[in-house]
Amino acid sequence: MKYYRLWVIAFLLKFIGSAWDASYHFKYLFEEYSIPHIVNTLGFALGAYLLFQEWRRSQFMDRFSRNLITIGYVLFLIGIPLDFTYHIAYGIDLTTWSPTHFIYYIATDIMIFGVWRGYYLYSRDVKPTWKSMHTWFAMFLLECLMFPNMQQENGAISYDQYMQGKSIASPEILDLISDPASQIFGGIPEWVYPIYSVLMVALLTVIIIRIFRDFNIPVMAAALYILLRFVGKGIFAAVHYPTSYVPITLLLIPLCYLLFRKINWLAGLTGSLSYFLVLYVIHQSGWLITPPLELWELVPVVLVGVLVPVINALVKPIQLVKKNRQPA
Repeated sequence: MKYYRLWVIAFLLKFIGSAWDASYHFKYLFEEYSIPHIVNTLGFALGAYLLFQEWRRSQFMDRFSRNLITIGYVLFLIGIPLDFTYHIAYGIDLTTWSPTHFIYYIATDIMIFGVWRGYYLYSRDVKPTWKSMHTWFAMFLLECLMFPNMQQENGAISYDQYMQGKSIASPEILDLISDPASQIFGGIPEWVYPIYSVLMVALLTVIIIRIFRDFNIPVMAAALYILLRFVGKGIFAAVHYPTSYVPITLLLIPLCYLLFRKINWLAGLTGSLSYFLVLYVIHQSGWLITPPLELWELVPVVLVGVLVPVINALVKPIQLVKKNRQPA
């Protein structure tokens, strides 16, 4: 299992580097060789080394998993010059939702899925539980899927500081802001974020439950994600870096599936409804500085939450590997 523990470290370095990078760019201008980029690169390099070892001598994963990870790495490498070119052509990019950033997200998703599949096959003699590395890989995939929302989550507190005249952003960043609300929140319609959040978390939760027949893994993965986000928030606050709103209500979606012990429309309805209403109460009360939210967004959010389990019922069972197939 040491091989896959090293993969956990590699993805954890990418997690730290990405979260740091999201905070960094709310304070400083884009830099190719910033410390967050270096930390992210260390994780990328460790993963590349582990992948290279598997190409030299296949020991810990099957060919398909290895090839899938390789595709993710190649796609990520293609994204680097494209992202630099995008910045050169269009200037400083104040959103996590740019086309070139999504190349990074998709590539990282593929890497994580490939490694997770390899671990699933390598450890298939042991019943999957939340105490295993499955929780870590589920958490990494959740983080990657939710990373585009970091723009709004960092923007929530940064916008409040800006409006109070207490922004900690550098003068270079402040000089670029002509439309505070739009640019700080990335210029993406506010309603996109809660809908996207419910869709991604519900999909991941349902898929994990279908594959592993375990309702605990998605709950613990979400809890681990939130815990690490709070740790990062505390560290950033301590060193006077921009902090973010931690999406604590995301936990309610997998938690509702756990309570119902079923993948059905009622679990989806309860999860999405509780996620939104608790977030809305927090937003209206001012207990925490949350991303912008309007009550009408409840309708599409709940609709998405219900549709995910309904569509799930129409899809054939998920099978990651053919029966009796041995890792190569």
